[in-house]
Amino acid sequence: MSTVQYSTKLASDQVEALRKISEKTHIPQAVLVRQAIEILIETLSKKSVSLDFLSLVKKRVKEDTGLLKRLAST
Repeated sequence: MSTVQYSTKLASDQVEALRKISEKTHIPQAVLVRQAIEILIETLSKKSVSLDFLSLVKKRVKEDTGLLKRLAST
């Protein structure tokens, strides 16, 4: 598997928890992060509702909210 460097921000409590887990398990933090991401990908891939559908729902709710606000102001 080829890897690509990826940067993100974490909350300080998340970093501390990750560090502690790494120390207890002797598994490098980078490996733990990759494993967590893999679990997330597998979990979301198995969901019956697709991410595309959720994205569409979010878009429609945003549109409806705008319409409701305009109706309320008239």
